[in-house]
Amino acid sequence: MNFDPSNREMTNIATVAGEVTLFRAVIARAFHDALNRRGINGETGDSEAREARVLREEAREWLLTDSVDFRRICQWALLEPEAVRDSAVRAIDSCDAGASRVAA
Repeated sequence: MNFDPSNREMTNIATVAGEVTLFRAVIARAFHDALNRRGINGETGDSEAREARVLREEAREWLLTDSVDFRRICQWALLEPEAVRDSAVRAIDSCDAGASRVAA
């Protein structure tokens, strides 16, 4: 699929809206995974907790780095990559601060 939101010749608005929704869901899932606190309290025996930690780290890396993939998904979602990244930084910082308060 070659979706270009800057194309002014888009004729099927419902398809375009569906694709934008799909790419926004990809970003929302990355936020969900990046903010998942499961397994951060030393739960090492639980395979689901280990998987959650791996997904969290992968999502955070994807949201916080300037990869071509991240920029494309944001473009296709009709969102500014810098704004998404800024939101991710704030959300992750808040999540981590909450986790450290709970652990103390």
